[in-house]
Amino acid sequence: MRLDESTWPQVLAALRPVEGGVSDALAVAFVNADEFASKSGSAWLWWPDSSQPPGRCDFDGRFPAAWGMLLVMSELALDTLCAEGDSCLAGLVRRVQIRPFLLQQMELLETAGLADFIESLELATPKH
Repeated sequence: MRLDESTWPQVLAALRPVEGGVSDALAVAFVNADEFASKSGSAWLWWPDSSQPPGRCDFDGRFPAAWGMLLVMSELALDTLCAEGDSCLAGLVRRVQIRPFLLQQMELLETAGLADFIESLELATPKH
């Protein structure tokens, strides 16, 4: 499975929205692994606080300031996420089927309401 117009609604259905107040909205960008490697293709944006509608944008290897995280997805990761829901995300990260990149400082990610999502991926983040 690849991220495209037909699979994106399935991915969105598998993700839980952020609960509670958010002071800074940031997107989580999803990119196919081969498009990430080639720095060319599409990024699919999910705004966990629903401040903006999810959608597609061009990906050229750069990361806009409005992105808080980037998740590089293998085809296996997409298949599994759509079949099992978001409870499988941490296991997919451990098996390197999802490569997560935090694109902002942790404090900003927390104010954007992404701390619980990051924790659900079981990512180690430094506490300075």
